[in-house]
Amino acid sequence: MFPRTSFTRLAVAFALFVSSLFATGCGGLINNTKEVEIGRGVDLEIEKQYRIVEAADPLSEWARDLVGGLATASTPFRDPQEFEGYKVEVIADDALVNAFAAPGGYTYISTGLILQADTCAEITGVLGHELGHVTERHGVRSLETAMAGEELARMVLGEGLAADAASTIWAFLNSTQFSQEHESEADDVGLQIAHDAGYNPFGLVDFFKKILAMEKAAGGAGPQFLSSHPATGERIAAVQRQIEQRYGEAVVAGKTQSYACRGTKLTLDAVQARIREKQHVVRPGTGSEAKK
Repeated sequence: MFPRTSFTRLAVAFALFVSSLFATGCGGLINNTKEVEIGRGVDLEIEKQYRIVEAADPLSEWARDLVGGLATASTPFRDPQEFEGYKVEVIADDALVNAFAAPGGYTYISTGLILQADTCAEITGVLGHELGHVTERHGVRSLETAMAGEELARMVLGEGLAADAASTIWAFLNSTQFSQEHESEADDVGLQIAHDAGYNPFGLVDFFKKILAMEKAAGGAGPQFLSSHPATGERIAAVQRQIEQRYGEAVVAGKTQSYACRGTKLTLDAVQARIREKQHVVRPGTGSEAKK
């Protein structure tokens, strides 16, 4: 998830409202079509807050190609056609170390995360994890658990989203951390997606170790990625055990699978150089541009 923002107060109010209604229960409300509608609404809220790289920019093309290979590998877990495929955008923020996948396959990666990576396997490890949240419908299931009463059902079950639904749902998703069970499941699914796309799944471990080191160096105030994806020592060890048990020592030693980008026109070095030199073009009307 993205770090908490100005939506936090709204999210708190929403959570209190949900808790007052929770006893009535309400599950299985969100079908694939509604999931895409929710994702589209969340995407509009994200584009208000964050500067988004133009879709035609080589940086965005690289990100789409990268996710494209992962999307194919994710099909055994959930066919992307169920939600009209993954929609990939790059957030132009070098200080933000994050990736996020909203319901409906809306997928985001920050320039900050790209700059922190040493290999494409690290990035695809993180993105595979995010796709795992989509294939297992974790965001949707969290919303369904929180939904109770006619008012919340109205927000997503009518003809299109209610007028105020997108910002409220974004606030909820933005302030809600996935459960440990969901995170563990996304780790497991994500490493399989990365492996089956041809990447060494140990890249996720490499990146988690890097983020954990950054957190320790900062005295516990680590990068924003940790706000919702804590890279604890226990979690890192658990992911490493899964890789070793599933794929064997050869993968861990880097003797099989790729650490380099696959199916992309640009290498990771070229992408990072483009970011550092500010060559990428930001879409007008997004993020700070929307406030002008």
